Amino acid sequence: MTDFASTLKTSRLAAGLTQADMAERTGIARPNIAGYENRRREPLFATALKLLDAANACTEIEPPVTWRWTDDRRPYAIPSRLWRLSPTVALSRFEPGPHLWWSGPPLELDMGQRPDRCRAYELVLREGSPQDIEALVDAVLLCEAWPDLTLPRSLRAAWAPLIAVALGSADLAEAS
Repeated sequence: MTDFASTLKTSRLAAGLTQADMAERTGIARPNIAGYENRRREPLFATALKLLDAANACTEIEPPVTWRWTDDRRPYAIPSRLWRLSPTVALSRFEPGPHLWWSGPPLELDMGQRPDRCRAYELVLREGSPQDIEALVDAVLLCEAWPDLTLPRSLRAAWAPLIAVALGSADLAEAS
């Protein structure tokens, strides 16, 4: 997740605007815009939207991800919805900590390589905390890998409705 300061500055620069241009378009003082971009100030929600709109940025508001646990003998973390990661995060290198990978030599997986990504997803969906899962799993990449992941039946059944919603297919949820 990117913070507002980075989003504002990136959006402003992508639109080819200076802080003074942004101030002129919005009526918000240039020192305030500088404060927002330098994390010295936090804008009100309406102000943030006004600034992003002036830079022709798209604004998407999503509900927070909430988590529940399955009631199985081995509980699994299940989110309320899927999410997207930035490509640099989704395709980075992943070193599972000892809470995920406790046997064998240290493991490093290249998330840019599909076989490594599938292995990482299997590992984190089985053993990970909600924080582990949110940091590693990307909705599109998970949907692409889903048919090939080897997962316990109850875990697959619990996640299948999320995959079905993401793919727009109720048939997948019923088939899992």
